[in-house]
Amino acid sequence: MKKMMLAFALLFFSGKFLHAQTTNSSTEHQIAINKVLQTFMHCMTTKDSTSFYNLFYDGPVAWVGVYQTATQQKRISTNPGIADHKLSDYKSWFRSIIQGSPKEEKFYNVQINTDGHVAAVAFDFSYWAGGKKGIWGKETWGMVRINNEWKITSVLFSIEQENIVPEPERGQ
Repeated sequence: MKKMMLAFALLFFSGKFLHAQTTNSSTEHQIAINKVLQTFMHCMTTKDSTSFYNLFYDGPVAWVGVYQTATQQKRISTNPGIADHKLSDYKSWFRSIIQGSPKEEKFYNVQINTDGHVAAVAFDFSYWAGGKKGIWGKETWGMVRINNEWKITSVLFSIEQENIVPEPERGQ
């Protein structure tokens, strides 16, 4: 009976230890992924292309934005054949945003789902140029961990123009 109790105690405490390790590991990955988000935003304001490009997987990276209904209807009213989405790549996008007035992207309501090797990151965003909000929407990133570094493999987002549909107020 004592051996059985000892075995049970060992299983119980080793299970607690393993759970704590998993939780800490998950927290470490979430911290690392949050650092990628912060670096992304910082690179925009500092126009740091080297650090920005280093955030991405070294291969094909999907970059697709889809216009939300009200914004697309307004776009169609001035250009009937205009596409309801836009394709780009992270290098072209970055080169385009560093021109002109200072740009900033803000992320809210960040949700990270990861097993430590792949991650799905979803959040609300707003995009600002010259201190004025231009667009907002939802964004998702696919990420992979390669050589202990988190890399962005896809950027998918919806686009609503602030002057067509103002972004709802966020609860603080």
